Amino acid sequence: MATTDEIQQAVESFFLLFNGVIVFLMSCGYTLIESGGVRSQNAGHSLFKTLLIFITSALAYWVTGYAFAFGGTPNVILGTRFWVSEKFGSRVDNQAGYPGVENFTNSNNVYNLNNQDPYIHFFYHYMLTFLVTNIAASAFAERCQVIVYVLFSILMSGFIYPFLAHWMWGSNGWLGDVVGARDYGGSAIIYLTAGVAALIGTIFLGPRFGRFEPRALPLFGHSIPITSVGAILVAFGFFVLNSGADHRITGVAYGDRVGHGLINTVLSGAASGATYYILQRLIESVKQPARHLKRRVFLSTVNSIIAGMVAVAGGAVAYNPWSAIVIGFIAALSFLLWSKLLLKFHVDDPVETAAVHIGGGLWGIFAVPIFRRTIGAGVNGGYEENALSIIYRITMGESWRGLLNSLCTAAVVMAWTAIFITILFLVLKLVRLLKVSRDEELRGIDLFQHGEPAYALRIYCAACGEQLQGKTIEHETIGARPNFPAIVTDAEGAYGLDDMRGHRPYRIFQ
Repeated sequence: MATTDEIQQAVESFFLLFNGVIVFLMSCGYTLIESGGVRSQNAGHSLFKTLLIFITSALAYWVTGYAFAFGGTPNVILGTRFWVSEKFGSRVDNQAGYPGVENFTNSNNVYNLNNQDPYIHFFYHYMLTFLVTNIAASAFAERCQVIVYVLFSILMSGFIYPFLAHWMWGSNGWLGDVVGARDYGGSAIIYLTAGVAALIGTIFLGPRFGRFEPRALPLFGHSIPITSVGAILVAFGFFVLNSGADHRITGVAYGDRVGHGLINTVLSGAASGATYYILQRLIESVKQPARHLKRRVFLSTVNSIIAGMVAVAGGAVAYNPWSAIVIGFIAALSFLLWSKLLLKFHVDDPVETAAVHIGGGLWGIFAVPIFRRTIGAGVNGGYEENALSIIYRITMGESWRGLLNSLCTAAVVMAWTAIFITILFLVLKLVRLLKVSRDEELRGIDLFQHGEPAYALRIYCAACGEQLQGKTIEHETIGARPNFPAIVTDAEGAYGLDDMRGHRPYRIFQ
């Protein structure tokens, strides 16, 4: 008959395993948002990108990433064991085969991860690594060469993210252990890292052709339904990732924190989405832009919901519900500010990855010391007073120290990520392996880099370019068809139903 400890181990291990599987689906959701948010001739490239990142990040994380993050006998900088999983999971040598984890996602510092299986721990944290890398790479859509995704994935999964994870969540990690910073669900360590990497890469890649010249024109995505399905999967992932930030569910206090994480994620996302939608409609009612110059309200509202969930992730298990509403409201403002700022400087981020995850993540890490509850979970799973916050302990100096810890965390994450991503993209740009040619960008990366379009050639199109010498892609690959319209461009980028019904040449964005 199973003992209490064995039952607890089974429950905790399954909880972490379930969370890891859902995080994988969350990554797939981000891919669908990207695929639906780009033009049809590049949708397959976005899907293939995720496949490449899955392959390369798994190998890189197995070889070096997990060892850097949670290797046994660690120091304040990095772990030093489990390269290619050597002696991983061994129960000899005083459990030295277990990951080096302080478990600073909560107050429980039990060395063996609350009896969780170490291989499941590896799986879960690899899924987080895959998520970070996939989010960041979505900003490179519609103009990035395949080799960039491969090298970017290896660097992010095998080096950049693992160090940050160790510093915050690993045993003896200097951010969590020495500085005393807390990032329960990864507002900074996961999402701010992805946002900064996305921003740096996007700056080096430059804008897509036709995005800002001769004047700023939105390049609309081709499928709202695909984006919708992606948004549902991403929200599903946030529910699990934010509520499971403690990696534990047994015990009265931990069960309570899981419940808080769920409701706070819902409320913050809803508050952020509602705030953004209302603000954007008010802005448009005042400025009254032309129809083809309006923002993509659906995609941007989805992104605002995600920004709210990103912001609350840093302390979803530690907030009261009213705090989540405030955090979501400010997250929408932060996202809107970053989105407008990047557009002003002509930074072309096809699905607003940088604005979402920098805006939400940067605010989220500062929200933790302001709003977190003072009651937390103890080692035995019960309640104890173990935290300070500005809202509830405003007169105590230690409460304000949390802001300095958050500032340190944000600065470290942004600097560490920016330095190495800059080096990578600078080298790729110097050797001319960064961006596809203009001809490939206009005619479609799917067909001319992968040899297979995401959709039937009958509905395939080219966008934002010249007349392509009077030919369509179907003319070049199958042969002319008299009822297939020629594709040309105009100065505005607008198209109307009358043009489509009359079969006159028009410019189309999907």
